[in-house]
Amino acid sequence: MDSHYSTNLPQLVFTPQQLQQYEAAAAKHSGVSMQELMHRAGSTVAHWIQQHYDKKKRVIVLSGGGNNAGDGFVVATELRQQGYDVKVWPLVAVHTLKGDAATMYERFKQSGGECVQDASLHHYHIVVDAIFGIGLNRALPEPIADVLAKVNAAKVMRIAIDVPSGVDAHSAQVHNNAFNAHHTLTFIALKQGLLSGRAKTQCGHLWFAPLAIEQAFYRQCSAVACLNDHASMMRKRPVRDQGSHKNNAGHVLVVAGGLGMAGAARLASEAALRTGAGLVSVATHPDNVQTISQGCYELMVHGVTTAQQLTVLLEKANVVVIGPGLGQCQWAQQMLSTVLGYEHKRLKVLDADALNLLAQHPQRLTDCVLTPHPKEAARLLQSSVTEVEANRFAKVQELARSYQATVLLKGPGTLICSADKLTINSSGSNALASGGMGDVLSGIIGALLAQGVSPHDSACVGAYVHGLAAQQASSEGSKGLLASDLFPVIRALIG
Repeated sequence: MDSHYSTNLPQLVFTPQQLQQYEAAAAKHSGVSMQELMHRAGSTVAHWIQQHYDKKKRVIVLSGGGNNAGDGFVVATELRQQGYDVKVWPLVAVHTLKGDAATMYERFKQSGGECVQDASLHHYHIVVDAIFGIGLNRALPEPIADVLAKVNAAKVMRIAIDVPSGVDAHSAQVHNNAFNAHHTLTFIALKQGLLSGRAKTQCGHLWFAPLAIEQAFYRQCSAVACLNDHASMMRKRPVRDQGSHKNNAGHVLVVAGGLGMAGAARLASEAALRTGAGLVSVATHPDNVQTISQGCYELMVHGVTTAQQLTVLLEKANVVVIGPGLGQCQWAQQMLSTVLGYEHKRLKVLDADALNLLAQHPQRLTDCVLTPHPKEAARLLQSSVTEVEANRFAKVQELARSYQATVLLKGPGTLICSADKLTINSSGSNALASGGMGDVLSGIIGALLAQGVSPHDSACVGAYVHGLAAQQASSEGSKGLLASDLFPVIRALIG
């Protein structure tokens, strides 16, 4: 039995519907029965528990009514055989089990296994979730939700089999009282709904076990998305040859900073410099010029009040970043209208207030990267944050279609979508929950565009470097990290 598992996740990402459709064929092509596949899944989880927790730890498995329950009975049987004190708490009547799941229940009983009801959770150290698998796309039944509320509040280690119950493996929606896992072991192929939004955090540490049939599965169907990894992102960084000079390293114009918002403009523009842009100009409210210039003499800062003044600056740049701290006043509207209406091609990054202004007057765009957080995405779609978070994958694709742009939807497992590509970011940290971090990201993406990286790859590399910089800069703790603390790490990563 192959009990290989790893936190090194594959790049190819699929929907649960693809798993349901092609899993059996992949197993057959690999010479593996579905019952053996169930046994492999359960044995892998049991082996993982043995590797991480000693036999003094008491284990309770929560079982449901489908194949996930079968996995759970395998876990319980194998742990018992290894000397663990393990019980199963069926949350769905065991007499309703069918097929392979019923077979695994009978084996558990024959091994001397015991089922309990209304278990006292304080008696156990580890709770294994084997209730629902990849098929759940609705709210949890109330009795099960009530049990999971108690489990989530208990001082226990929580381990999910394949998918935490209450998490939609397709949309990434997290239903009330979903199992809040410390660790999730998922099988055969990565499911998109485990990798973004609240669902990503609900999984805890995600482990992948191929069960020795993943290659056969990959031959059956095409991935719907790609999870970026360190090696691929580093390969896509811009390369600077020995003959380079500032004019062929790109010129970024940052249009940012309404009255009193100099900090946002400074963060975005310095981030562009630190990411390798050859030249960075700033168009800002005249009162901000001195503040932005102070301590960063490499920035060319201009106080701008008219469309004509901005047009002069647009003529010199090849990329525009617009929005950080811009505001939504008449001046800000004039700045955005001038940028979007400029007659010559300029690659553009729209962030923050530029997105809020765009939402007021929606239009199809050209050569743009949009970087909304969920609230800005909701405004752009005339929707709600709840609806965006209920299906991040569908919403980022809708944004990309509606605005004909590359869209980066922020949040855990940031999503990057353009016309023919969907990428999930694998880096990040809760240290990013700090003012100015989004301004830094927009500057990074702008600089990558200016150095010749494609819009989709600029958003992907930008998100990855931004997230990894936060991880590295917060090694001593996530609280108190400033957006400007990322600059030296970004420079080192961009190389």
